[in-house]
Amino acid sequence: MLSGASAQELRVGGRVGPTFGFLNDSAVPFVSADGDATANTNVRLDLHAGAYAIVPISDHYGLQTELLYVRKGGHFSRFGDRTYRVERYRLDYVQGQVLGRRDISLPGPLRLHVVGGLTVERFLGGTVKRAVHTEIQVRQETIALTSPALVRQWDVGALVGVGLGYPIGGAGHISLDLRYNPGFRAVFAEGTRPPGEQMVDFADPPPLSPSPPALRHDVITASLSFTTSLGR
Repeated sequence: MLSGASAQELRVGGRVGPTFGFLNDSAVPFVSADGDATANTNVRLDLHAGAYAIVPISDHYGLQTELLYVRKGGHFSRFGDRTYRVERYRLDYVQGQVLGRRDISLPGPLRLHVVGGLTVERFLGGTVKRAVHTEIQVRQETIALTSPALVRQWDVGALVGVGLGYPIGGAGHISLDLRYNPGFRAVFAEGTRPPGEQMVDFADPPPLSPSPPALRHDVITASLSFTTSLGR
């Protein structure tokens, strides 16, 4: 059980771990609807890292703020007339989080906590690695997603998560955290690349078309974090 004294200390820490990203057009997590019926959608495995601070409100409740670098995206594959196309989207963001936190007492040294709140993020950049397989050749290209006409620059979302920690040393503990972070806004804007930049004979895929499917980010993160208390 957390003591009253330790619960009133400001805590800071850092986290790092894998990101499981999915570009979703469905209300069901990680299940694609029919907004882009030509594509098979797959998860992208990438990473995230950042720092956080926990401001205590009472013995068991607190406010947790975080600033993270998050890399996410998704993979598509498409079967066409005598072609097979693969697109690997990588999108980089800086993300701020404002979360409520509840610490839950457990028997023994383990510490359980749950968090929930909102996220806001700014797009930093990204790429699409695209390969078009035909009967006689494989054509590849890398598309830079730097133009605001292609990707929306801001996104907001929700976040829920749980963590299990173990104390180490005098004022620190490590924990394993699992979180779900769905985005609220469509990722892609209604712009296109200039025709001269597009692959000859093969138009850009639907997410980069003038009427893109309403794909949103659907993300699960798993983190290893370290927290320490700062006496006041």
